[in-house]
Amino acid sequence: MIRLLIILIIFVSGYGSLFYFLIMQAIFFSLRYVATQYSNVQFLFVFITFLVLLILFSYAFTKLFIYPRAAYMRYKLSNEQKGLEHLREALIAITEGNTDQATKSQKQFKKYLGVIL
Repeated sequence: MIRLLIILIIFVSGYGSLFYFLIMQAIFFSLRYVATQYSNVQFLFVFITFLVLLILFSYAFTKLFIYPRAAYMRYKLSNEQKGLEHLREALIAITEGNTDQATKSQKQFKKYLGVIL
């Protein structure tokens, strides 16, 4: 949602500046002793390229840092569920007196939850 809001702000500001710059003949940049002039087409090309790169970097950031963490959390939750399932099976096997099944389930329980007994 935040990414969508940022993209909308960028596009709205981009179109606003586009209409402003199309009215002007050229764009002047001046620093202390250096003054440069760029045509509107040149400036718009650089500006649109900058916007596209900004969107691509935000997309890459999301793919590289946010999605792997979510996948890891799903993996961890899945392991917890499997471990609790094996714990339940081990407790049922103990109450039934099935020591072989209880031992197997206990090993799986330790494997998935990382519990040291």
